[in-house]
Amino acid sequence: MKYFKDGEILLSDFDGVFLDSQKKFNEVMKEETDLDKWMDFLNGINWKKFVHECELVPGAVDTFTELQRLKILKGFITRIHSFDEGKEKCLLLRELGLEVPVYYVLPEQPKSIVYRPNRKVILLDDNLENCEEWSLNCGKSILYNPNEKNTEKKYVKSLTDLLK
Repeated sequence: MKYFKDGEILLSDFDGVFLDSQKKFNEVMKEETDLDKWMDFLNGINWKKFVHECELVPGAVDTFTELQRLKILKGFITRIHSFDEGKEKCLLLRELGLEVPVYYVLPEQPKSIVYRPNRKVILLDDNLENCEEWSLNCGKSILYNPNEKNTEKKYVKSLTDLLK
């Protein structure tokens, strides 16, 4: 596999990489930039309904199931705004047969605080800033970039590319 060397493990973001929740957020909140309105929205969501209304990222279940089987996928690391959000994300993963740990990151907290990166831990994320922060803290990262935006960062356009 070209993305993983011997002994390397993968932590994957959830929103935008496993579940296309960003699309759903944008449908509801459109161009809203007021942080207080976003927090009200996030705190008022019925998370069980929300995660089941979002579409899975194409290839996510099959790719992550295989990476789990190969013992490369070691967990999901996801930002949460409430315990209910965390619970529903975890339940969805379990419903789909993914049994790896789920690491919760609080708003405004870097992922590298929750799980300490090193050269054997690769973060898969759709947010370039998260990837850069992870790399600055001695980890490796891969940007999930389905739109092939111009970037110098190592990226995959399709999750199934991770299995090559």
